[in-house]
Amino acid sequence: MRPQSIRHARRAGAAAGALALGVAITLAAAAPQVSTAQSRVDRPRHRHRPAPKPVPLRLRARLLHRNLLLGGDIAFIGKTTPRASRRRIAIEELTRGHWIAVAHTVTDHNGYFRKRLWPSRLGKVALRVRGAGIPAARTTMAGRVATVYHQVVASWYGPGGTTACGQALGSGTLGVANRTLPCGTKVTLRFGGRVLTVPVIDRGPFVAGRDYDLTYATKLALGAGDVSMIWASA
Repeated sequence: MRPQSIRHARRAGAAAGALALGVAITLAAAAPQVSTAQSRVDRPRHRHRPAPKPVPLRLRARLLHRNLLLGGDIAFIGKTTPRASRRRIAIEELTRGHWIAVAHTVTDHNGYFRKRLWPSRLGKVALRVRGAGIPAARTTMAGRVATVYHQVVASWYGPGGTTACGQALGSGTLGVANRTLPCGTKVTLRFGGRVLTVPVIDRGPFVAGRDYDLTYATKLALGAGDVSMIWASA
């Protein structure tokens, strides 16, 4: 081969090598870069878990001694869920259309509470429980009204005639006679496990030592005797 042909062959070989090298560089630049860490087998990572949301407090309460004699006590028991110690609890009474706190206590280390109070008047007492920071919507109560009685002596009378309050007294008339309560006053009576609410319709009784006269129908409804010791709310 002539020297000139050899030079042309060497130049062609060098050009082909340069072209191959350029193609390799171009392909390497276009390929995605894989880091050493990514080339390894992926391992599970510990992700940060958000703290659980606090459970809203709930208050459950129960009214004990819903029927009692004047001088006795009403009791409330209850608990918070989840338990909350030293949580302030208020007992409120409905008075003239407004709720007024009449007693306070706090929960123990298990979230329980118990509170007693002594009503000072006869009749129905509307009560409720409130916990500090616990909305009414998350407060559940079993029993909201207690009735306070005193023990009285009752006889019976009738039927026949017209009462002092202007009502015809028939054999089926429900009511009581009392010397001082205004006509129409509602009185709740308890005797032998039976409960009846009736109005004052007459004056009497006029026998010493007796507090109420029951109409014949009231006596039968209560199952009372001719003269009985009963509970009355007024």
